[in-house]
Amino acid sequence: MKKTFLLLMLFCMYSILGQTKLVSVGLELKKSSDYHQVLPTVNSLTKEVYVLAGDKEKSTLVKFNSALFFADSLQTKKVKNYPSAIANSFSEDGNPVYYWASEDFKQFMAVTYNFKQRTTNSVFFDIPLTNETVLTSFSKNNHFYILSIHDLSKKVKLYVFEGNTFAEKIFDLEIYNPKELIETPFSLSNFLKTNPLEVVDNEVFNPLFIGCNKIKIYPLNDKLLFTFDFNFSQTQILEIDWKTYEIIEKKFSQETLKSGVGKSNSFYHNGNLYQFKANETQLIISKHDYSGKEPTLQYSVMQNEVISFKNSPLYMQSGNYQPQEIKNTQKFLNRLKNKSLGLTVYKTQNDLLFTVGGTNEILSSGSLFFGTVATLGGIAVGVEIPSDFYSNDITQSVFFECRFDSEFKPKQSQFDPLAEDFISGFLQENNSIITYNRIKYKDFYILSYYDSKAKQLILRKFEDGYSF
Repeated sequence: MKKTFLLLMLFCMYSILGQTKLVSVGLELKKSSDYHQVLPTVNSLTKEVYVLAGDKEKSTLVKFNSALFFADSLQTKKVKNYPSAIANSFSEDGNPVYYWASEDFKQFMAVTYNFKQRTTNSVFFDIPLTNETVLTSFSKNNHFYILSIHDLSKKVKLYVFEGNTFAEKIFDLEIYNPKELIETPFSLSNFLKTNPLEVVDNEVFNPLFIGCNKIKIYPLNDKLLFTFDFNFSQTQILEIDWKTYEIIEKKFSQETLKSGVGKSNSFYHNGNLYQFKANETQLIISKHDYSGKEPTLQYSVMQNEVISFKNSPLYMQSGNYQPQEIKNTQKFLNRLKNKSLGLTVYKTQNDLLFTVGGTNEILSSGSLFFGTVATLGGIAVGVEIPSDFYSNDITQSVFFECRFDSEFKPKQSQFDPLAEDFISGFLQENNSIITYNRIKYKDFYILSYYDSKAKQLILRKFEDGYSF
């Protein structure tokens, strides 16, 4: 009983310390909550924050200035055939534009909000998705993008939305089919259609299942990267320049294991490509300078050795329950046999946090919710679970965490919780919050949510580490 009480006290303190209420705005969203939506965004040029909050009948766009004070709001009625706002961009004059999609994702409504004139303007248009399969969508640099592939020509198309207009960019990726697989009929386009794509934001913490995807897309400020890890001997990267839309191909060899082939994956982060490769007898983590100017660095561990650079125990976790410790490297490598390998990298205030391991099921980022303990800093104040709770129906991960400095040298650092952990704890404690979303703003996170009891739209600040 004393131990349980202590854990609860720590959890409450930990949740309070990690967050600060920024601003609240009176707003009532009508029932049912199934139609509620909170969609925040930041103007990357002005640093103004906009939050679209809506129910079945109406939507309200709330504007906050760069100091995160309430500035203004505009309200519009819902259009029946466009039930949900999916993304936004900004017009050339800086006005926010939100896009509403039909259920078949072919018809769109762009609503431009002009706060100076206190008006809204709606433009309706169709996207020619005939014989096309939508692969994914994302936002970057105040633009919204939809990526699709033509079912017949196999060409990839990128729809670029700016304001209430869009442009089409077409790419032929078949010329980049890897020569290493020439003996086996292979199509990069078919691979895109039949494998999940994960859009990676380098600025936020990414759970391990994102790193386990074989195809990742990195929208960067100056370019768009596609990374492919279907070949165990290398990572193939296609780089698309945002200005010219020219494609450059790069290949980074995976390190060679002493025996056997093994599995492999990669993760791009701030100018470096990190790779993880393993089989039953060995694991290797390596760093490649993306520009090719610096030599490759690596750490290799055999099955009978201790992973000297890890900062955590070796863990196995089922579902959202507390991880169970794995005794040694050999058992860890054996647990990886039936997993999809991967790693993620996150920049904290003082170092780079690596999560390394594998999962037995690859989920889309839409499956992620904040009711889970996300990192080992969060695990430290988590609740206990039965040690024998394992099921084939639950996603299972094996992993460890390690920290490196900017030169890829191991660091011994304590596991302070991340903003994601504070967000998780806060949401668990507040059952009046059903609709929420979070964005990275400068060096912290903003959780935007609707509080059904207070009838308010609230913005709350969350930071990595303890804030006293």
